[in-house]
Amino acid sequence: MYACRVIPGVPGVHMPGLMKSADQNRYDEQRSTRFRILMSQHSLQVPLLPVIRATLFTLMVAAVLAGCAMPGDRVPDNDAAAYREVADAVARNDCAAARRAVEAMKSRHPDSRRLPDAYLESGYVCLGTGDLEAAEVLVEDFLERFPSHPSEDYGHYLSALAAYARWRALPPEAPGAHSADQAREAFGRFRLLLTAHPDTAYGSDVRPLLMELREGLARVELTAIRNDLDARRHDAVVPRARYLLTHYGNTESAPYAMAALVSAHRALGESAQARRLLQQLESDWPDHPVLDTLGPEPRDG
Repeated sequence: MYACRVIPGVPGVHMPGLMKSADQNRYDEQRSTRFRILMSQHSLQVPLLPVIRATLFTLMVAAVLAGCAMPGDRVPDNDAAAYREVADAVARNDCAAARRAVEAMKSRHPDSRRLPDAYLESGYVCLGTGDLEAAEVLVEDFLERFPSHPSEDYGHYLSALAAYARWRALPPEAPGAHSADQAREAFGRFRLLLTAHPDTAYGSDVRPLLMELREGLARVELTAIRNDLDARRHDAVVPRARYLLTHYGNTESAPYAMAALVSAHRALGESAQARRLLQQLESDWPDHPVLDTLGPEPRDG
């Protein structure tokens, strides 16, 4: 039994060897809710909601003042003061100040039990204010310094969100290869979270993002397919379209890839293959508008 509870909305501090408590699981869900609020703003460059900010500050400072210690193990005041500096910066949504406070705390109190919290909450603030580089530095440092921490899944979650935010921030004219590389990076980080922590409280948030990333990767492939069609590079269309259908067959781009495949085989004079694929397209996506773009099959000879 330990003397203090996990701070609501903040990664929990647990004694070595203890499993996550019901409180910790509830706070994991609260973090998940905070992410949904953040994403609903249509941009990651938004401040925390005032109520969350005020609650976070009050609870963090209360935990500092209470000492949050094991019975008979009083935390030194200077450790509490260092943590208070982080709490102040987090409450102000000041990424730069939070990062400086964490660095100072790491230098002066590298063994502090509060240091993991300081890293993660500062990383969240930097992510929310759009400083993705700072967020990634903080989170990656946390993951390296505190392997197997009870809030490791939250660290992987923030790391993946930073990569996802970089992908979302790319302009529409960004080269397809660059967009695909960034999407794959974010996808890989989310998959790492779900693989390492299959029961994570953030799974319900992550899975729709994985689907969005798959849609983005499929769109990159479809753009290349359309460029090849326009340039009449039909030999190149066939393997690209088949790749899309194999790897992204449940995306919105799939029926368009199938239609491109039909057109390419028609252009290559492979009428039987084109008819077979058209039948599959009509069966898998009946009444899809792409069917109207194909037109009648050219007559042989």
